[in-house]
Amino acid sequence: MLRNLTTAGLAIVAASAAWGQTPDPSLTFEVATIKPSAPPASMDGRKTMIRVGSQGGPGSSDPGQLTYSFATLRMLVTQAYSLKNYQVTGPEWLDSEHFDVVAKVPKGATKDDVKIMLRNLLKERFHMAFHNEKKDLPVYALVVAKNGPKMKESADQSDPNEKAAVPATGDGAPTSAPPPPADPGRMKMGSDGMPVMPSARPGNLSNMVMMSPAGARAKLTGTQVTVTQLVGNLSNQVDRPLIDATNLTKRYDITLDFAPDVSTMNAKMGMSGMMAGPPPGGGGGRGPDAGPGGPPLGEPQVDSASLPAALQEQLGLKLEQRKAPVELLVVDKVDKAPTEN
Repeated sequence: MLRNLTTAGLAIVAASAAWGQTPDPSLTFEVATIKPSAPPASMDGRKTMIRVGSQGGPGSSDPGQLTYSFATLRMLVTQAYSLKNYQVTGPEWLDSEHFDVVAKVPKGATKDDVKIMLRNLLKERFHMAFHNEKKDLPVYALVVAKNGPKMKESADQSDPNEKAAVPATGDGAPTSAPPPPADPGRMKMGSDGMPVMPSARPGNLSNMVMMSPAGARAKLTGTQVTVTQLVGNLSNQVDRPLIDATNLTKRYDITLDFAPDVSTMNAKMGMSGMMAGPPPGGGGGRGPDAGPGGPPLGEPQVDSASLPAALQEQLGLKLEQRKAPVELLVVDKVDKAPTEN
């Protein structure tokens, strides 16, 4: 196991080797507007649905435009440098200020080009400066539980993202999402008490989270996905770096139903104080009301288990506490208000 963890740690360091390289200044968005996000509105004392993440860009159905909604600076930095949330440190407001970004992508640009364009945008509009450092940090290592994995191996072991040229969600970062339903208050409910959402493309994970003062519940589903993708998606659900130490290299069809640690997830998404839920590690509960005229969402048939328990019971995987070297991007300077559009 120690060898597995060391290999994973080295992979983190190797992936960050190019952080300090000066981005090509000629690779820029044709036009980019950055505006502070509007705060979520309240409706009868409840928060309305908030769209968080990105859509469009190379590999999507709208390659000429990239849009970030309710994005924190941490989110933009992780996207630009292909990092995990825990690898970025800096001012506290990296997680509290939110921005809407709409950028026009030059024709023929690749996904790698767009990352460099985003780096240039952070440098030119936010005047961001940073340095790299490496530290030994407490981590969670995802390992195979005593009785072995319980995940179903996919019949097709090929990478569907290579065929379709669609970006995967392996790093846990927000990617293009299906449009929200026209009437969220009349969302169709499944037999498990969760909303029925469009299925994720093969090779991607779909993440549905429902929260209310009475409880919280999360569900991950995906076909032909790797454990690396699962780890990337779960990184926002734990309070420290999460490393794949399973040695599992196959693709799997995965369903994971659990009660998220809402305080940890809120902090990592920059949503502190905006969503409520059960105490860390608590059970399930009813989901939020749909809104006027709609049925209540998320009446779970059974209580959801905490993430560690769900991983072991449903997937045959286990979280172990360890220490490992982690390469960090430390933001030394960044403007809270970007230069004008």
